[in-house]
Amino acid sequence: MTAGLTALLACASVNFVARAQTLHAGPAYSSEDGSDGPQFPRVDVLVRLKNAQGAPTVVKTADLKLFSNGSEVGEADQIRNFGAARYGVREVLALDLSGSMTGKPLEAIRQTIAQFVNQARTQDRVEVVSFANDTRIEVPFGADKQTLAERLKAVTSRGNETHLYDALLDAMAQLTSGPPVCRQLTVISDGHDEGSQHSIEDVIALAKKQEIAIDAIGLTRSHPEYLQFMQQMAAATGGNYAQAHSPDELSGLIDQGIQAMKATPVAGFKTDKLAADGQTHVIEVRWVPGHLAASVDVTMPNIPNPWRLWGWVLAGCFGAGLILLLVARRPPKKPLSRSARAVPVQPQDSQPRAERVDEKIAEDLNQKLEMREPRPVDTEPVHRPHDPPVGVESLEPQAPARAQTRVTAFFPKGVATAVLEVTSGPLLGTRLPVVDEVRIGALEGNDLVIGGDPTLSGFHGIVRLIEGVLTVEDLQSTNGTFVNGVRIAGGRKLLRPSDLIRMGRSNFAVRTG
Repeated sequence: MTAGLTALLACASVNFVARAQTLHAGPAYSSEDGSDGPQFPRVDVLVRLKNAQGAPTVVKTADLKLFSNGSEVGEADQIRNFGAARYGVREVLALDLSGSMTGKPLEAIRQTIAQFVNQARTQDRVEVVSFANDTRIEVPFGADKQTLAERLKAVTSRGNETHLYDALLDAMAQLTSGPPVCRQLTVISDGHDEGSQHSIEDVIALAKKQEIAIDAIGLTRSHPEYLQFMQQMAAATGGNYAQAHSPDELSGLIDQGIQAMKATPVAGFKTDKLAADGQTHVIEVRWVPGHLAASVDVTMPNIPNPWRLWGWVLAGCFGAGLILLLVARRPPKKPLSRSARAVPVQPQDSQPRAERVDEKIAEDLNQKLEMREPRPVDTEPVHRPHDPPVGVESLEPQAPARAQTRVTAFFPKGVATAVLEVTSGPLLGTRLPVVDEVRIGALEGNDLVIGGDPTLSGFHGIVRLIEGVLTVEDLQSTNGTFVNGVRIAGGRKLLRPSDLIRMGRSNFAVRTG
């Protein structure tokens, strides 16, 4: 490759082409992304501008602007390279270990991958996947260098078919979880597919949906015509293609790709016009001179508006003062004497007013009133609009005293069953009863597996129903779990009917069945 394998570790988002240049943007980092993220109201965005030959073009701060819903929300005031920004990389290396890779190509692949992983930084995560008739994880994310060396020595060619497209779909599934870091898939193969259940169109469609660029290194000793499929995948997904004409060229391509990744520009923006509402916004990076634009998602932190809080405080103070003023201006009520309370009121007619009742008579009347039996209290229950209809038992246990602890919702067996209904996301319309527990995530092993969502962690969250009490727990996911728009701070949260749970880009409404 003329400029090295530029996106070997470089992230790709949506790719927009205008004239002969291309602009790639993403990921975007905010203070929601932990200690490495910029402090609100700043946002960092990885930006890659290429000329017609695919070589990087210098980006200036004055040429980059940020837009949201068609309105400008900021302009770049800082540009650093990716190496200096110290953001992490999440990379899957997919290796073709079919029979065509036997011998020197396989040995070159071993050495190249070892070099690649050894150069990875502490914040980077690399996984090695091999494929032939099947797909295997050779080196998982987070493996130490000793484990890497041992497993690479055990890697051998196998099988008599190459399920290339199936393997790439499996590899992309490994990238759907984890923090919002740079995500990349690199494949080393001769491009020959045999026996896959999926097609190259399926691979391209999923890569675009998940915003993953496929970088391809073509390596073959025969049948170079299959390398065109490697080129096609790279071009369609915003990745890069390079051909290693000999196994010895692999090492040089890897080294060039790492250096190019470190030099990738990261643009810093001040975005005080974006709401800090804890939501994911679609923002657009524009390169003004070439009229190019690229969209990327950014999750904003949830920061209360201090002016709105002070507004409520001032309104409360004003209301309290008004009430005190009205009470103060109200004339005091003149107390009635005991004798006056006992005097019966004379009807207003033409008769002359009776003389004042004797004090002794008034005292006798007062004693009779005090000795009168109290009026019996009506024991019939008062039916309020928010109470359940007469004859229908409430689903909530009745607390005999205010101080008694109780749950806010109950799903006892035989009365009501908790159901999760997907109201948005890839599985829209799905209804799933919660009998015991439902685990939700992007990887196999969950009760509800949701693919195609890069914001969903591999094992994201779990909904449990224990003795009629329904709860949701976040399994230390990267992007968090939200209930009614509020992120779970830690531990579990009780759920009630009609509550709305958000994991990744999927929303689940709590129903009763």
